[in-house]
Amino acid sequence: MSESEQTSVPAPQWAGVAASVSAAQQALAQNARFLERCSRLAGVGAWEWQADIEKLTLSDSACELLGLPKGQVPTLAALLQRFGPDGAAMLDAALQRATTDGEGWDVELPCETGPKGRRVLRVVGRFDEDETGRRVGVVMLDVSEPAEVRAELERTLERLALATHSGGIGVWDLDLRVRDLAWDDAMWRLHGEAPHGQRTSLASWRKRLHPEDRRAAVMTVRAALRDGSQLDGEWRVCWPDGSTHVLRSSGRVLRDAGGRPLRLSGVCWDVSEARRLQRQLEEQRELLEVTLQSIADAVLTTDALGRVTWLNPVAQRLTGWSASEARGQPAGRVFTPQREETGEVLGDPVHRCLTTGRPTRLPAGAMLLSRDGELRAVDDSVAPIRDADGRVLGAVLVFRDVTQQRRQFDEIRWRASHDGLTGLVNRVEFGQRLARMLERAKRDGSRHALLAFDLDRFKLVNDHCGHAAGDEVLREVARRLEAGVRGRDTVARLGGDEFAAILENCSLDEALHVAQKLCDAMDQYRYAHGEQRFRIGTSIGVAPLDGRWPDADAAMREADACCMIAKEQGRNRVQVWAPDDATLRAHQSEHRWATRLQQALDEDRFELDLQRVMPAQGEDDGSLRGELLLRLRERDGSRVLPGAFMPAAERFHLAPRLDRWVLRQAVNLLQREGLPRVAALSINVSALTLQDAAYHQEARALLTELGPARAANLCLEITETAVITQLGEAARFIQQMRALGARIALDDFGAGASSYSYLKALPVDLLKIDGQFVRALMTDPLDQVAVRSFVDVAQTLGLTTVAECVETPEVLLELVRLGVGEVQGFLLHRPQPLNELLAAAEDAVPA
Repeated sequence: MSESEQTSVPAPQWAGVAASVSAAQQALAQNARFLERCSRLAGVGAWEWQADIEKLTLSDSACELLGLPKGQVPTLAALLQRFGPDGAAMLDAALQRATTDGEGWDVELPCETGPKGRRVLRVVGRFDEDETGRRVGVVMLDVSEPAEVRAELERTLERLALATHSGGIGVWDLDLRVRDLAWDDAMWRLHGEAPHGQRTSLASWRKRLHPEDRRAAVMTVRAALRDGSQLDGEWRVCWPDGSTHVLRSSGRVLRDAGGRPLRLSGVCWDVSEARRLQRQLEEQRELLEVTLQSIADAVLTTDALGRVTWLNPVAQRLTGWSASEARGQPAGRVFTPQREETGEVLGDPVHRCLTTGRPTRLPAGAMLLSRDGELRAVDDSVAPIRDADGRVLGAVLVFRDVTQQRRQFDEIRWRASHDGLTGLVNRVEFGQRLARMLERAKRDGSRHALLAFDLDRFKLVNDHCGHAAGDEVLREVARRLEAGVRGRDTVARLGGDEFAAILENCSLDEALHVAQKLCDAMDQYRYAHGEQRFRIGTSIGVAPLDGRWPDADAAMREADACCMIAKEQGRNRVQVWAPDDATLRAHQSEHRWATRLQQALDEDRFELDLQRVMPAQGEDDGSLRGELLLRLRERDGSRVLPGAFMPAAERFHLAPRLDRWVLRQAVNLLQREGLPRVAALSINVSALTLQDAAYHQEARALLTELGPARAANLCLEITETAVITQLGEAARFIQQMRALGARIALDDFGAGASSYSYLKALPVDLLKIDGQFVRALMTDPLDQVAVRSFVDVAQTLGLTTVAECVETPEVLLELVRLGVGEVQGFLLHRPQPLNELLAAAEDAVPA
């Protein structure tokens, strides 16, 4: 047997040895992990220094305490530097002594732990030596909290000593282990008793407390012991003489290393007077706050240097500054006004007031820029604050938010000068601007141009698609006209489908170029309604606006004449004014309509027809009721319907005179005695008449003379078109007439864009449903829905509905089914001269 064979171990035996070694290694690893977990849970870290081989070994928990990455082994010098220069020197010397003399150590040192801050570590070192060499084992424990407690205790003792020497502050100490309470002499005096010893009991202390405060005081002590280390409370105590005093106490809980409370020590002092003054101040403050909160205006006060001293809640809300943030700031920084039009920052009114010593205010239209960037319209006043000797102590700024009022005023002003449908300048505002421009041209010789527009084929849209579609077309036309002129030019809607524009500082040739561009743009416009497409062109008249015209009306007439010539010569074209234009001169003869209407009024050549209005259900009682319709009798005996002359009457502002004539005839009929009895008459009021003061005055006089009973038989019909352009005037006129007994009908109801909204603003009595919804009632479901909704609205408001244009029996029956109250149309009665009706009725009366 060879030596190798003699020393060899069978394979099974080697396997067993290997398994035993592996099991031992696993056990050691498991123990190491267990020890590491325990160390980490206990906040203990360990490291070892083998001086012979200069090897440093750290546990993971030690790395964590030192603020090092886990597994990183620094040099000994780097480790010691974690304890600062003094700590490093001390530990280095301790390691040397331990290595040479075997001496250990136990110290507390501050340690820098990187970004996490500082810790106080208890570092305990011991020397050890065995067959593997000499080593120093070090164990570290985080004692930051106990160290802080001790430091705080020292600081507390210093404060206690200071309080004791200052007087009036008592010191107390509660030993929680024996439940022993110690008081110094000041504590006895704070409870109204002469000092008698240093000891008392918790029960005795509770008895001295006010009955209503005992539970809260005890709960405060328990909370400090349970949840934290600080006690801070206030309670009342009852003195032996029966008086009550308020004491405030502050203390600190001292705990052992395990967190268990050991002592509760603190100080106590009398705050009775302070609380009495505080209550008085709170009462006064509450009264002041209630007073100021009831003031709708914002109030800001400053000192003599213009620095803010106080703001009331309204001022805080409007400026965006809280009172605490604004205090001490310059007033101009907190209250920042600027101009509404330009955004230019205005001067500080407070500074101006303090400089001059006189009250002042911002210019009209000022805006306040709040801290959050919001702009508010404000009205303000600033006055100096003076003492009894007249010296200026500061200033008081009072301001209010008038944003809503200014917005409403701007809206009213805008509505008064703009067309409600298109947003363009209206006729009145345009006339004023035209007059100003003409005066300027006469004054400085400047040259401008005037454009008159009339839409081509617009009536087709209204007739085939309804007024809502017409409104949409008018809005689009307005947008295109505004887009085609310069920013400083004025575009206006004069009424219906008539528009006009003033081109400022523009020669006639330049105006022609602008007009042609607008004409081409309108020629390309198509309005689509379902499968129908409508071409909406415009005829444009161009006239110079310079000193040759006696007044603005003359210039407007020339531009209108050019516009009409353009329409007659093929439409969708531009006609420029020329002084020797024969066509233009011929067209001017059409202006004779004004003369013809004036002569007809003077010669009393206007007549009235009447179309009966009947109940939808029930029989007619035979009385005369219907709508009066105006006719013009020419000198040759022919009769002219209003469609021919009313546009001219409106254009030349004769419509109010015609309406006054009709009103007088209607009042005379209502005053008529005998048969036939006149039960109800309706007359039309044009848009111009709504703003005619003479008509208003005469209507008030006639209705007053007529009396409420008979005035109730008169109905004034106002179209939606008139309401659109003169909503404010319409509302005032309606209120005046209804107050005198007359009834009001809203004519052509449903034709406009905002029919229902008018009912909110206008107190009417009847709704006359527009004929476009009646003619096709049997074939158009939409018309049926519309009429049904009109009837429902009228019934809800207690109004009577009247359907126009009733021409077939089927339509009449459907209107009855839908609940319409009254009907009017050719099926029932064609308009008939009023004189003939009266004569026929008189002849029918039995002798």
